[in-house]
Amino acid sequence: MSETQRPTERGAEQCGTFETIDGDLVLYDRENANAWIQASYAIDFEDVRATGPAE
Repeated sequence: MSETQRPTERGAEQCGTFETIDGDLVLYDRENANAWIQASYAIDFEDVRATGPAE
């Protein structure tokens, strides 16, 4: 399994999120208008870290 790197403070500031009227989550790059991801489902990684991965 590869190690996940945490974003730098600058990297965290570069990303933004918002929720659409339909409840979808959009994650976007503030410096690149073409870089974004829209999803209808999101998980709380704090919960995953606390309980561990599902098997």
